[in-house]
Amino acid sequence: MKKTAIFPTPHYYDRYIDLVPDVTLQEAFQYAREELDKFNPARHELRGDFAYAPGKWTLKDVILHITDTERVHLYRAMSFARKERGPLAGFDQDKYAAGGLTQTRTLDSLITELKIIRAATENMFATFSDPVLLRVGVCWKYEMSVLAMGFCIIGHQLHHFKVIKEKYL
Repeated sequence: MKKTAIFPTPHYYDRYIDLVPDVTLQEAFQYAREELDKFNPARHELRGDFAYAPGKWTLKDVILHITDTERVHLYRAMSFARKERGPLAGFDQDKYAAGGLTQTRTLDSLITELKIIRAATENMFATFSDPVLLRVGVCWKYEMSVLAMGFCIIGHQLHHFKVIKEKYL
């Protein structure tokens, strides 16, 4: 299904969904995978612990944040697909980042983990029929569909990769 099939449009999350072109979810996942594959962790390993300003996350923190958020959204998508209506709790991204222990990890290990999670995400979404993609639940305090969750996952990565290019590299 294409992005234009999303209903209702979830406030707050639309900032990520809007970053994805109006293509099918499968095409959007393919585009996001290609963007992820272009990132060469070996080339940027020395910048892994760099934060562009005081109080900002390091590059490694941002990569783990993308992964953590994808896990949370994947759980939400699965819940809605299985007819759980929620509301499902939000999460404190800053607490997750602070507890991520990225300073003990390599950038390569973080990118590898993100790619593994992404493969699981794509696999799960590939099993959803159109009626399942249109199922709706309450995410934090916003109503959204399984389809919207898929595009949100992709848009969230695109958003942070843009920040990475502009502020970290």
